[in-house]
Amino acid sequence: MIKECRDILLEALKGAGIRNKLYTSQKFLSLAQESHVGAVLFEKESLQKDPQNQIYTAEDGRKRKRKRVYSRVVSFNVVIGEYTVEAAEEIYENFLEHLPAGIYVDGNYVSIEPDEAEWMDEKDHILKSKVAVQLLVLCNGGFYKDTDYLQTDKVDIQVRKE
Repeated sequence: MIKECRDILLEALKGAGIRNKLYTSQKFLSLAQESHVGAVLFEKESLQKDPQNQIYTAEDGRKRKRKRVYSRVVSFNVVIGEYTVEAAEEIYENFLEHLPAGIYVDGNYVSIEPDEAEWMDEKDHILKSKVAVQLLVLCNGGFYKDTDYLQTDKVDIQVRKE
């Protein structure tokens, strides 16, 4: 789920107008010499026990039960650095337009939700940019376990009297 979410965020940054190399490491981002910069940095993952059940029918017609063992929230920092506030805001708004509401990972839906944005001028960040925006993006998914139901129409039950 982490790789798929990061790839979607990188594609959205490219679609928003970042032309230079996109960074995925804080170390390399801090060494960047460009003013026009974009990055997607993994922040953290949190797991929480979440025993939810859902019944569905598989493609082969079998009834199955899907149990969500853990809810999983993965957070990323998306960084946009630019020469001017206007250029940074344009890329920021384009990024939000290109960001999908969610994706499917291994058949499970993962929602993608922008959370908080922090705007900084050149004295408040380590980039060479005049203006930077740092956006927290949350990817909400889960860890699931599937089990089959017993198909009673295909079972022979014999009863004997003793």
